[in-house]
Amino acid sequence: MLLIDFFQKALGISDETLVQEALRVSETRVLRKGEYLIRQGNVPAHVYFLMQGIVRGVLSDVNGKEITDCLVFKCGAPVMPSSDITQAAPIDIQTLSECEVVRIAVSEINRLLRTYPALEELYRQLIVESARTHWELKIAIYQYNAMERYQWFQQVYPGLSEKISNKYIASFLNMTPVTLSRLKQELKKQG
Repeated sequence: MLLIDFFQKALGISDETLVQEALRVSETRVLRKGEYLIRQGNVPAHVYFLMQGIVRGVLSDVNGKEITDCLVFKCGAPVMPSSDITQAAPIDIQTLSECEVVRIAVSEINRLLRTYPALEELYRQLIVESARTHWELKIAIYQYNAMERYQWFQQVYPGLSEKISNKYIASFLNMTPVTLSRLKQELKKQG
């Protein structure tokens, strides 16, 4: 996908002047599987948007066990540790596949936000979507049994169960990899 198409189609930016400004301050990067875009505790220097690939947000519990907090796989989705781009990252951001991202310096994002009201609206929409996604996950984890959580995952994250490790999916759904394997076998038997 061309960068101009990414801004116009994936992010829905129609203001031609803003698109040209975004093109001027953006760069694309290809990242290998397993790379970290942002590390917990660091203030992000760039804002990232996913063009293709799969990324996870990850943190550790009190025992040092990794917990997958979020999964990003849709073209145009922001790949950020929180909605506040000025604060230290509360989680790590790691690629689960080879990824292509668009990268824009935080200073440029702040300048563009001050200059283009349409960008403020896009930022607001992205924050609302992120909050909705996190609440859906929280509801699934606390109100659904293990099978319902996995079926929810298959519906909301179509095709990801074949593309990423069971350990990340299990962590994301608050279950063990053994439980997830059992659920997958059960569903396979059911057809």
